[in-house]
Amino acid sequence: MNYIYSDYVQKHNDILSLRDLAPGTVSNYISYLNEFLSWVAKELPGKDLSGLTFEEIRSYIRYLKDIRHLNNRTINVHIAQLRDFFLYVLHRDWDRYQVPYLRFDQYLPAVPTRQEVDAIINSISNLKHRAEIAVLYSSGLRVSELCRLRCGDITASKNCIYVSRSKNRSDRYAVLSSKALSLLNSYIRRDYCNASKDSWLFPGQKDGSHICTQTVYNILQKQLAVLGWQEKGYNCHSLRHSFGLHLYEAGVDLITIKEAMGHKSLSSTEIYLSLGIGNGRSVKSPYDM
Repeated sequence: MNYIYSDYVQKHNDILSLRDLAPGTVSNYISYLNEFLSWVAKELPGKDLSGLTFEEIRSYIRYLKDIRHLNNRTINVHIAQLRDFFLYVLHRDWDRYQVPYLRFDQYLPAVPTRQEVDAIINSISNLKHRAEIAVLYSSGLRVSELCRLRCGDITASKNCIYVSRSKNRSDRYAVLSSKALSLLNSYIRRDYCNASKDSWLFPGQKDGSHICTQTVYNILQKQLAVLGWQEKGYNCHSLRHSFGLHLYEAGVDLITIKEAMGHKSLSSTEIYLSLGIGNGRSVKSPYDM
């Protein structure tokens, strides 16, 4: 923490917590605020924060871009944090024309094929970890959603998983794969027979805790290394993209995929249009018609 401006940091933290933002968002915003305040202390010593000008804010943005070489997406998060700091802590108006968001390039993600996903899952010897990766892909879950599942969230009779408080702060049902259910049943019978409905589906090492997202990331990265696929650019979110793309390739419509993945906007689902074309999904050039 920057002790010169520690009162501002504490006030900002209190406001972010009061707004009930995700813990990760609060942590990132406070970290970015501390970076900004450290820059102010160095470049504008003794500066009263209430007197900050937009020209000075732009100088900081240029510092992030030209000196620290941050990508534009990350810089936009810094700008969003500064906007909130101005509005909620300094009680000053924010002019988006004075400090505009930066344009950024959008790249198509690396997405494993169905054969590659099967190879990854089948290469995992630990039954619990194999079940985790299988559910992650087969239900299209975010890693954070997978980690917070409880045993009672699994409804085998209806082939669905109850997902509470997803990224867009809403509940939903995700599809439950029969193959993933078989793995789950084997894992629970062998390693977790004393589990109750309220138990975490995938408990962590500490009593009463669930598995953490970093553990799931490590599991996948280890298997990618085993398969010699470190350079393919796959990560846990790639499995979620595989879920969406493979449904689209199978002919499922985008609205259904949107609901299955818990996207707030259809624009998030439309990426599978481009990915599908790249995989030859039912598109024929008019030159060949």
